Amino acid sequence: MKLRVALEWYLNPDHLPLIAARDLLRGDGLDVELVVPDDHYDGFVALADGAVELVVNEPLHLVEQRDLRLVSHGCFFATDGGVLMQRDALDRLAAGEGVRIASPVSNPTTDQLCRDILAGWLTQRGLAVDGGRIVIEPAGFAHVDNLVAGYDGAWLAFANVEGVSARVRGLDTELVTTAEAGIPNFSALELIGAADASAEVREAIAMLVAALDVVTPELRGNPATARAIWYGASGEKPGAEGDAIVDASLPRFLAPVRPDATLWRPMWRYLHARGGDVVDEATFEAMFA
Repeated sequence: MKLRVALEWYLNPDHLPLIAARDLLRGDGLDVELVVPDDHYDGFVALADGAVELVVNEPLHLVEQRDLRLVSHGCFFATDGGVLMQRDALDRLAAGEGVRIASPVSNPTTDQLCRDILAGWLTQRGLAVDGGRIVIEPAGFAHVDNLVAGYDGAWLAFANVEGVSARVRGLDTELVTTAEAGIPNFSALELIGAADASAEVREAIAMLVAALDVVTPELRGNPATARAIWYGASGEKPGAEGDAIVDASLPRFLAPVRPDATLWRPMWRYLHARGGDVVDEATFEAMFA
C-alpha cells in the first residue's frame, strides 16, 4: 500500500523522523511518499481531494475552520518559533518605523498572530504598539533568503532551522518567540488526517506512527547517523549549516506520537478568544478523541 503524506514546507531536517520511518517501512510493504507542496496549505486541499492520506502541518492550521473534518494522529516535533527579525529592523520598529515581514501565507489569523508577537515584544519594553506599522507579505518558504533579499523579518520561523541557519550565515538576527509575547506555543508539526478515512488508511497511518516511535529515539541518540540520513534523502551537500540544523533539530523530536489535546488547548483558547477563524470547542476536542 502507498501512504501519501503532504508536507507543510520544503523537505528539511524537521522531517527526519518521517524520512527514517519511510525507510523502515519499505521492508514492511508500506510505501510512504512525502509530497512537497508549492504552497503552505496545499496539503489540506490534497487531503480533501483524496490526493493524499495524511497532512503534516502546524497545529495552528489543524484548528482552522475547514469543510473537511480533521483528526490528529499525534505530534512528532515541537520547537520554539516566532518572527525572525533583522536586529536593526527591531531597532527601527522600537523607534516607531514600519517593517516588512515575509510569510509563506497571509491571512487574517496568521497575520494577526505575527503582529501580536511583535506587539508583545514592544509592550515588554514599554513601547507603543501600532500594528499598522507591521506589513506582512506572502513571499514563499525561504525565510533566511528573504532576509538576505531585504525583508525586515520572516514568519513563522523555527529556532532549530531558520534561527540556526541565520546564525551560521552570519546574519544579525533575533528570533522573537511566542513565549516572549505571552502567546501559547504552536511551533510544532502534527500528523493530520481526515476523520472519515477508511480502515485501510487508518491502519497505514498507525504503521507510520509505530515506525516513528521506533526511529525517533534512534535519531536522537545517533547524530552522525541522523546527519547521514538527512544528506542521503535531501541530496544536500554536507556542510556546517546542515550539520548544525540537524543537531539542533534532534532534541525537538517527540515520541511516542499520540493525539494530545492538552498540547494545543491553550493555543485554541487564545485564538478563539480573539475571534480567530477556528473550530468550536466540541470540534477541537473531537480531533484528539
